[in-house]
Amino acid sequence: MRVSIRDIAKHCNMSVSTVSRALNGDYGVKDKTRKAVLEAAKELGYVPNLSAKELVSRKSKLVGLLIDDSDYEARPAFFEQLPYINKALALHQYRAIIYTLNGMGYVDGELSDILSLRNLSGCIVLSPLPSDHPLYDEIRRMSYPTVVLENTVLTRYCSNINTDEVLGAYMATRYLIDCGHRRIAFVNGFEAFEMSRERLEGFLKATEEAGLSKDETPILWSDYTGNGGKKSVQELLRLHPETTAVFFANDFMAMGAISFLAEAGIPVPDQLSVIGYDGHFTGKYYNPPLATVIIDNPAIGTRAAELLLELINGGSGKTVRIKPQLFKGKSVRTL
Repeated sequence: MRVSIRDIAKHCNMSVSTVSRALNGDYGVKDKTRKAVLEAAKELGYVPNLSAKELVSRKSKLVGLLIDDSDYEARPAFFEQLPYINKALALHQYRAIIYTLNGMGYVDGELSDILSLRNLSGCIVLSPLPSDHPLYDEIRRMSYPTVVLENTVLTRYCSNINTDEVLGAYMATRYLIDCGHRRIAFVNGFEAFEMSRERLEGFLKATEEAGLSKDETPILWSDYTGNGGKKSVQELLRLHPETTAVFFANDFMAMGAISFLAEAGIPVPDQLSVIGYDGHFTGKYYNPPLATVIIDNPAIGTRAAELLLELINGGSGKTVRIKPQLFKGKSVRTL
């Protein structure tokens, strides 16, 4: 027998109208009440009496923003993109609801449950995940308008918006080379991430063009965190003390390394030059101000919302790449 809203109301000891409002994402419903209703709906196996296509046609004016709950340090760009996403959505009377997902404990079907139970018109996946993550497989199977950042999951209903990571890493490495450095190390993040592989591609492109050997350009793998950067630079100094410059695949790793170097009495950039990636606003307040590749988060946030609205209105999926910019800071010296 099909589970109805009345069954959920009886289970929760609530009125049918309250349950209906909670399921539809209406304002005026307490978070505690909404959570209880959604949990009961999932427990009872409630499925809205609408196909995915019909759900979209209702145009609830609500969209979901999905982030990995373990991603705050590795992916701070979310906080810079959010106001631009909201502004672009508001121009068309849409509102956003933020959902956190446990990326490593993700259950197949979780995204479909969120979209259908809350009657969302679509969603933007803000956190990068490993390329083989089940969330991406689910997106490929769905017919919900979806925008994915920093990964390629192109379907009729899914658009992608990415920074040109190859170009960004090339720019950072080329800057070090132009400053006279030949002993350049690269500390990358998670190898399973598409953006990590693209940043590695950009690094290799620049070093190969300059005729640098693999011995001159060691590659280390870390985890996009400050602590990871600290551990990596310690390992680098032990294994490759001849290194004169380090390119970190994000700013948090670079900042962690600079903090360790300061404690160890190793001056930056006089003894070791450092450049990061992301353009996190705190980098400019470091001593010295961090050289970095700036991701255009305002443009990414705005364009992500626009791409989603295009899909909601019947458009087809596409891939957009945003060009980054180099900020030279004062953490790199010329040899």
